[in-house]
Amino acid sequence: MSDSFYTFSKISQLKKIRADFAVKVLLTERLQALGVSPFRTYLNTVVDRIDDKVHSSRTLYEETLEYVEKEALPDYAQGTSNVFSRQYSFDPKDRIEGLGLIEFENIIIDIVRWLTTAPSINLSYRRLRSLSVEDVHAALKYTVPDINIDEVYVTSVVTVGEERKMFNSRRLVEDVHASLQHDDIPYYHGDDVGVYSVAYSLQEHHLHPHLTPRDISNLVIDVVPGFLA
Repeated sequence: MSDSFYTFSKISQLKKIRADFAVKVLLTERLQALGVSPFRTYLNTVVDRIDDKVHSSRTLYEETLEYVEKEALPDYAQGTSNVFSRQYSFDPKDRIEGLGLIEFENIIIDIVRWLTTAPSINLSYRRLRSLSVEDVHAALKYTVPDINIDEVYVTSVVTVGEERKMFNSRRLVEDVHASLQHDDIPYYHGDDVGVYSVAYSLQEHHLHPHLTPRDISNLVIDVVPGFLA
């Protein structure tokens, strides 16, 4: 089922949701190939290069979302801003390899243009309406009628040192509903989440035969516009 998040149809669907979620998806998709998290990586800016005192430090996600909400394009000054792994650091040892200032600026420009090209995304914050588990079940089942949605489990793991430990495992319907109840739109990605046909299993032969994390993110993107107030 998997397809790219950069197709015209996928971006058009993201525009029907919310700017915060659309930016999270598009930015994460662009950065994960570099091993960079938009939520744990920072654009740090100094007043001048004499003492390297940082006066601004924001996550790459916060930075990108602001430009989308302003419908503006960035124009960073070389030497006074850069991308770092630590907040409020301008130490060269904390620089992110593989993602320079110009590369990040180009990523923001792409995302702003994708989301603000007519028909542009609605920048007003739309809350999720009150939903039951049955509402979510019906919407997901309608989208993938040939799959038994009750036998799709989302299992997440955490890494402690070099050991991977299971953190949570529950049915996709319940997992999506739990996030939506907190006005949060779930986005499944990365190596710390898997889609299985058996709960509480990390066995490869229990991986779901038809669905991947990207597929269930696509399902969420398809159904969430109907859940917005």
